Amino acid sequence: MSPGSDVYRPYPEAEGVWTYLEERFGMDRLDFAEHRLWQRGERKGVWLLHREAEPPTDLKVDWPGLALLRQPLPRGFPTNAFLRRFGHLANANCFDVDWDTALRLMYNHQLEREPLDERGGPYIVRSPLATLGRGWVRHGRLVLDTPKAWVNQLLPRTELAETE
Repeated sequence: MSPGSDVYRPYPEAEGVWTYLEERFGMDRLDFAEHRLWQRGERKGVWLLHREAEPPTDLKVDWPGLALLRQPLPRGFPTNAFLRRFGHLANANCFDVDWDTALRLMYNHQLEREPLDERGGPYIVRSPLATLGRGWVRHGRLVLDTPKAWVNQLLPRTELAETE
């Protein structure tokens, strides 16, 4: 059998990840008490799964849960997918914007903003309707890490919303 799910193991540095989320974003580690972190062999990604779930050992699984980090800390940072799912739990290092501003950010516009701390990010960018994901302040401008497919998907949806 080729390397498959049987190479996933509980992530040994989980405590550091929970501490990072708590210190960076003010996320309470108790909110993740029902979850565990996994890593596949020597690969860099760290995955979040419900505590009762484990990657199966009898078939190959490339994505066993929600990708939390693409590479381990300290160089890694939370994925957009993780922040969109859990960003509402954060109470630090967040930019809360109105919906019009959120749309501009999703279309790759940049906003003049000062960093909230000396690191310059990552930050969580949220609107009243949803958490948009990860943002950075570079040279006094807030930039959203926008997936390339968003711009193509947004235009038809926003036009549809205007006609309803």
